[in-house]
Amino acid sequence: MAQKLIIIVCSIILMGSCKSLRISNEKQGIIGEVRWVEGNMMPAIGDSTMGARLQGIPVQRELYIFKAVNREDAVSSEGAFFKLVHGELVTRLKTDRDGAFKVFLMPGKYSVFTMENNGYFANIFDGENDINPVTVQPNSFTEVKILVNYRAFY
Repeated sequence: MAQKLIIIVCSIILMGSCKSLRISNEKQGIIGEVRWVEGNMMPAIGDSTMGARLQGIPVQRELYIFKAVNREDAVSSEGAFFKLVHGELVTRLKTDRDGAFKVFLMPGKYSVFTMENNGYFANIFDGENDINPVTVQPNSFTEVKILVNYRAFY
């Protein structure tokens, strides 16, 4: 009995000291910024403001981060807006005034939406039809720039 107890205690100590085997959500996630783009984005001869306009201006928004959501699992309303997202909401957060944010997440694939007056906004899809997908790798922050551009025309 004492020998079994020693083995159990040693196993617990060994597992606890192997930090590289444990993954916490404090070592990885998503870092980025949200920017507002509106108006005419068509190139024009002599337009020296085009580059800056395409980058947009920093804007504060509420972000909703779901486990990866496929287009089939969201109910569209109009354009790039969704009135309902059938997925697992992982977190929601507000960017700072400059549109910057940092969120700690476990490794995996996520969908990131901004909340607008017309509903959830996202206008990027991958080849599997996942909405605004962002992949988080272990021990790394994935950098993203979200352009809220539903009032822009290209």
